[in-house]
Parts: sequence; structure tokens; C-alpha cells
Amino acid sequence: MKKYLNACVRARRLGVSATRVSAGCALALLIAGCGSGSSGTVTPTNPSGGGGNGGSTTSSTNQLAGTIADVNGSPIVGASVNGAGNSATSTQEGDYVFPAVTVPAGSNSIVVPITATANINGTQWSGKNVVEVFNGLGPTSNAHVTLSPTSQQATATGTVTDTSGVPLAGARVFIAPGPVSDTSGNVYFTNLSSFVSYTDSNGHFNIPTLPTVTADGKAQPEIYTATASFAGHINQTQSNITFTAGQTTTLNFSLQPTSTGSTIGAVQALNASMFTIPSVPNRGAGVAAELQAYQSIKQFMLQKQGISFSTRHAALPSKVSLQYAKSRAAGRATPAGSIVEGDIFWNYQQISNLLGFDILRSDGDNAHFFSEALLRDPLADRYADVDPALTPDTVYFYNVAPLDTVLFPANGTEGTALASSTMQVSPLDPETLIAPAAGAQTSSSPVLSWASVANAGGYTVNVYSQYPGYQSTTDGVAPIISQAVNAPSTSYALTSTLSPGTYYWDVIAQYTPPTTSPTVGYSYSVSPISSFVVP
Repeated sequence: MKKYLNACVRARRLGVSATRVSAGCALALLIAGCGSGSSGTVTPTNPSGGGGNGGSTTSSTNQLAGTIADVNGSPIVGASVNGAGNSATSTQEGDYVFPAVTVPAGSNSIVVPITATANINGTQWSGKNVVEVFNGLGPTSNAHVTLSPTSQQATATGTVTDTSGVPLAGARVFIAPGPVSDTSGNVYFTNLSSFVSYTDSNGHFNIPTLPTVTADGKAQPEIYTATASFAGHINQTQSNITFTAGQTTTLNFSLQPTSTGSTIGAVQALNASMFTIPSVPNRGAGVAAELQAYQSIKQFMLQKQGISFSTRHAALPSKVSLQYAKSRAAGRATPAGSIVEGDIFWNYQQISNLLGFDILRSDGDNAHFFSEALLRDPLADRYADVDPALTPDTVYFYNVAPLDTVLFPANGTEGTALASSTMQVSPLDPETLIAPAAGAQTSSSPVLSWASVANAGGYTVNVYSQYPGYQSTTDGVAPIISQAVNAPSTSYALTSTLSPGTYYWDVIAQYTPPTTSPTVGYSYSVSPISSFVVP
């Protein structure tokens, strides 16, 4: 296929074999949010880098999987999800799976609208998404849907034309809350991914489920940004957009056609962190609560690192609508019972001819990169690599190359503007707790102990007065005690006296890169959450 061949061209320019790049290309898909509302499937009329008609002479049946979350990235359990004749219920991690989505013969891809609903505390929540599924390229993963209270949603509608007024069918419109800046100068969007719609034959688009409140019911304070994109044209962006619940806002776009791409600058502020997290936590307060707690712990550690992207939103939620090469699962080396995740992020930059990003990874050296994913979103500023082949104590290198909406996929020259420096990260081994045993009675100032983790320079011991479940209104987990312990010590005696009651605790091993190595990222290993009782 043309898209695959051009991905391989880019890879060979980076010294990668076509064999290795095939795994990353196999799951290249377009993730979009809030489409036209149709319950069926449509065929895109504009390739936009990989879709369109005139494709394979045979049909293919693909698995489609994704996540359901609220506006702040917290997973929603028990949501009803429907699309392409499939139905599913989201799990305790917010996941859902459609086992069979068919791309018909004669099409390279189809666009599948996905809808999801849930009843949360007696209030109806809903959301929509659109996913492009490619013919013969294997499973499509992490198709993200954001849910919010249905009564508090706004609608964006409008048209996309060229500068002569001709409607552009199959153009994409991306809308995301933000961007905002933190105190460190990082520029980012506050939602997990863009809300996206394809235009119809008249160039019309409609996005009906834009949140205007946060998950806790407070008014959404951020402004929105909208970008329209169409292959062979320059993007157009509208900023400082506000939406009001129950109202429709019209956004019209006029795109300049061109056959000449312009230089796209390298991504800025590229950074990366690694997390090793239990996939099956101790059953202390219910599965859903535990999984939410780990999101909160992860955010807490990023904030201590200085990546506190927002006072209200998770900086890098684990459920991000991005793609990864699941086809490498056969070589899995992640320890049983653990999940290893590499989080890559960069600053948002408004670039007029930006299609999206090529996520590149090299295992073990800084030379042989392969294409991990093609992220077709000009508003993207993050990527979560949860490839099950990620292995503790292995060095990984990441880089990100922007893609030119004018040239892609006509040749292999649009993905060469790499970040000036790659990011090097290495996952830590799993962390385990030793004493006290779960639920054991202790003194009012117990001694807590845990296992040593190779390459960890220190540990953070957190003690909580209640189970540390994630709350969208908080800025991460709030322990009553958070104590740093330098390696090689693996114990901590509480210096304060605890009142009678049940307490929860965890330990987070941390590798901190030297200040002289700005291209080396942090690594964390989070223990299971345990409890003890002070009688």
C-alpha cells in the first residue's frame, strides 16, 4: 500500500529496515472525536494521509479497541459503547473491544462513528468519536471517547471550503480545549485528545458533544482551539473559541490549496518518563478504585518532577487516544502482573501545514529507529507507548517527527524534521512491599519496608488516611505523609504518631537523571497499594 511504502521510505532514511517498520505501520490509524453522529460506517473521500477509495481488492475484518474516560482522563466503568454493528461495555479500566469491523473490498479504509453513554450518579453522560480503520493493517487500538453530562454539552458546526469556495468533502476539523501554559512555559491541551469530525459532500461538519463542564460539574474554564486540515492544503486554525451548554457555534474554514510544502520545525520541549505499574493491584478497596488511584499516584509523581501541566487536569493520563504496535506482543518481556508505559510529550506549536506526528522509537541504541505510530492530529502534544514488549532495565530512545499535510504521503521527505535530541528512558523493575502485611495491626508509628529496585536512586513512601482514589477535582493524590528515602535504604519508620484507624500506603521507586543529562528521562515503579491498622 502507498501509505505503508512511504512510511518505510521515511524509516529507511533513518536507518530502519522495512521489516521492523511494518509493525509500527500496521496500526497506523486516525483517532478522532465526536463525528457526524451516524451509527454506520462511511468511506473517506479524501485520503488525508492514508484513507480513501481505490484500495485493496479484498475486504478485511479488524478488531477495534479503545477507552472511555471523562474530560479529565479518568476511566469510566460500565459505559455502553456502540459502533459498526458492535456493542460493548467499558471495563474497570475504561476499555472496550469491538471484535469485528469489516473494511469492504475496494476501500483502503472506512470511518467508523462510535457512541458511548453512561448513567453517573443519576445523570446521563454521553460522547461520540470517529475512528478510521485501515484495510488489512491489523487491530485498531485506543479509539478514545470522552464522556460528559449530556445536558452540559455544546455543538460546533460549519463548513470547510477551499479559497474559491468549493466545499472540501472528507476534510477533518480538530477541536481541543486550550492551549494553556504552566509556570514552566509548557504549552498543552487539557483534554486527552482532539474532538474531530469529517466533512460531508457539502463540506459541512458537526461536533455535537463538546464538554462545557468538568467531571465534577464545574464550568469549563478553558478556551478552545479549532484546526481544519485537508491533504494538499494549508491548515487553518481558529483560536480563543468559547462554547456554551445547549448552544451551537458556527466555525467556517477556507483552506489554501498548494502543491508545495514548507519547512516544518522540530518539536519543542520533547520529554519522556517511564512507569512500571501493577496490572492487578491488591484488592483493598475495589478494582475500579485501585485503578483510579494509580492514575492519581502517577500524576502526583509527575508534579513532583515539575511537570504539573495543570492544577486540575492529569498531565499524561494513561488512557490517551494514540496508537501502538500491538503486533510485537509475541516478544513480550514485561514482567507478569505489570504494565510498562512510556509517556512522551512536547509543546504544542501552531504550524500551518502540520498533518500530525511520526512517533519513533529505538530499542537499545540511538540509531535504529522504527515508526511506532503515525499520530494524525495537528493539535497533539502527547503520546503513550504501552507496547507489551517494553522491558525493565532496557534502554529506549524516542523521537518525534512532524508530518507535512501537503506532501504526506506523496513521498518520504516530510518526516525528517526530528527533535534536536532524542529522549532516553529505561523502565524500572516492579516494586513490591514487604511489611507490614496487608491489613495487619501495627503500632501508632510503624516501620514500613519494601524490596530494593535496581537502578533506583531513591524511594517515596506515601501514607494515606483513606484509600487514594482519583478525584477529578484534585491535583493528584494527597497523602498525609510523603517521605523521600535515599537508596540503598528500603525502610522507613514513621516519626509521627497515627490516630487509631485504617491507613493505606505505597512506595514509588524513582530513577532521577543527572542534571547534566537533559535528554534522559525519569523512571518510576509503583508498588501495589496496601493497608495497615492502628488499633
